[in-house]
Amino acid sequence: MASGAAARSVVSFSTAKAGGGGQGGFEAYHDLYGPVADVVGLDGRFGVSVEAQRLDEMILFDRRLRSVRHVRCARRVARNGFDHFTAQLALEGAFSVKVDESERVVKRGEMVMIDMTRPMATTATDARVLTLSTPRAVVERLSAGADGLHGAVVPESRAAMFGGLLASFLRFPDEQDPTDRARVAQVATELLSLALSGRPEGEGATALSASDRAARERARRFIDANPAAGPDDVARAVGHSRSSLYRVFAGSGGVARYIRTRRLSKMRALLGRPDDTRRISEIAFACGFASDSDASRAYRAAYGVTPGEYRAARRRGANAPSGGRSEIARWWDDMR
Repeated sequence: MASGAAARSVVSFSTAKAGGGGQGGFEAYHDLYGPVADVVGLDGRFGVSVEAQRLDEMILFDRRLRSVRHVRCARRVARNGFDHFTAQLALEGAFSVKVDESERVVKRGEMVMIDMTRPMATTATDARVLTLSTPRAVVERLSAGADGLHGAVVPESRAAMFGGLLASFLRFPDEQDPTDRARVAQVATELLSLALSGRPEGEGATALSASDRAARERARRFIDANPAAGPDDVARAVGHSRSSLYRVFAGSGGVARYIRTRRLSKMRALLGRPDDTRRISEIAFACGFASDSDASRAYRAAYGVTPGEYRAARRRGANAPSGGRSEIARWWDDMR
């Protein structure tokens, strides 16, 4: 996050005020939310109100949604280059989320995690949803299985304290100074960690001892510093057997899968940099892939587009005229 990037800490928007809730309101909201997702009004009842706040390196949204769908297809994911998670909590009503061709309802009090590097769609008939946009690095520190979080629904019993803190914070938005916001962000991070620790088995959850967590952190640092390293290299570096290392990374699908995920994440970040003019094959090798073809297959499987398509889309976006950009759009730029 660029320090001092936001001139304001709170931004409000309502389709009713922007255009009477009709076509004018829809177009205004579409422009506001365009950097993140395509917006579909489901019927004549469409209406949205949003209050957005900065919380240190995170963004908090309080949205009231009526008859609206938000869609992130693979090409949009490639085009806008976001690399963060959103935790979406249903405060009132319910909404549905679709990931990996599977759709389920997020009931009142439940929370769903969305990986913004992957396609998704949400549909709300009449709901109030709190959304905390959080950098990937933060979520990876909180959860052993961050790469398996996409679409994971956290029950109300685990999400209640996290949602309660955010809802309480929203009651007095004008009475918080930057120090307050930083402290609330720290507590929100801890409560999000608590909520994610309660995910049921099968959704990437794992119980780790203190020594396992320390070994995982050493392994993560080694993997990031040595992207071409394989599981055996990592095991030797941290002084674990491969089987015990697999247990430590069980929430991520095993250490081999985690290594590939980190390679892909690094490759995606480099492809999105306009100042990196290396060939894609060179970037793939620098990220630890043994061949260009292996990198291309893995990238397409993970993100729905080829590395070349992603790079081209990012360059088109970088060269597009910015026009009148909203404060929220600038905040989102900090999340890229």
